[in-house]
Amino acid sequence: MNTEFFLSIIAILLGTIGYFIKRILDKTDKIGDDVADIKPKVKILWELQFAGGKSPLTLNEKGKDILNKSGVKELVDRRLIQLIESIREKNPKNAYQVQEFAKEVMFNIKSNPEILPNLQKGAFDTGVDVDSVLFVGSLYLRDLALPKFNCRLEDIPGR
Repeated sequence: MNTEFFLSIIAILLGTIGYFIKRILDKTDKIGDDVADIKPKVKILWELQFAGGKSPLTLNEKGKDILNKSGVKELVDRRLIQLIESIREKNPKNAYQVQEFAKEVMFNIKSNPEILPNLQKGAFDTGVDVDSVLFVGSLYLRDLALPKFNCRLEDIPGR
């Protein structure tokens, strides 16, 4: 009889634990959805630290300072042909796509172990992180690339 009592208690405890685990997992899914919804909004706020709030984005004073002091301008200038070719491979159809592909191409540079230390030094020197340096560099690259795709900055639609 003691064994049946303990087995009943264990079954009740396991059922209760299972119920709470299911509730936790359901809440975790909802949190994941909420974070996914918040992510683009945070990205916009992050970008506005370095660029004007109206679309098309243009570098503000902080962004220009990073561009001129981090070394990213020189990096883009040295690798301009290669960077534009990387954008061309993505086959942009309009100015907005040129802008987005310029961001993508610049952020991919971070994986190059030869370039990363210079980016880190530039980030350190300007008091920001590497992603901020690359974002600023992407807007500079976009401005240089747009004419190569017969586009203008004014062709980028407003937000």
